[in-house]
Amino acid sequence: MGAAEVVTGIVVSGLGEGAFFMSIDHYRKEIEKKLGFGAYPGTLNIKVKKIYIDLLKNVECARISGFKSGNKSFGGAACYAASINGVKGAIIMPDLTKHKNVIEFIAPVHLRSALKIKDGNEVELELK
Repeated sequence: MGAAEVVTGIVVSGLGEGAFFMSIDHYRKEIEKKLGFGAYPGTLNIKVKKIYIDLLKNVECARISGFKSGNKSFGGAACYAASINGVKGAIIMPDLTKHKNVIEFIAPVHLRSALKIKDGNEVELELK
């Protein structure tokens, strides 16, 4: 993938887990340190063709480390700087996920409100 590669997909409802994970102090601090912004506590889920997920494996990413809390392990994630309709953020690909052909996007704002988008809308992500 070259610079400014565009990924298209359809906005879908998530599992509701993004808000929980994005509220965890460890992840919030790592994202702010490595990506340079404080992420809104939630993710925008975008259904994409499998080829886009495969192609991300060849793109440079920022690693968010996993951690342990008591006897529970929390996985890490790969983050790819990107923007959606001019809003800067990142694609976040958790090491452990239940999603199939869905990418999650994080940003400093609530994307559904800021971009007036809902399930079924097509969006374009521009990788940086």
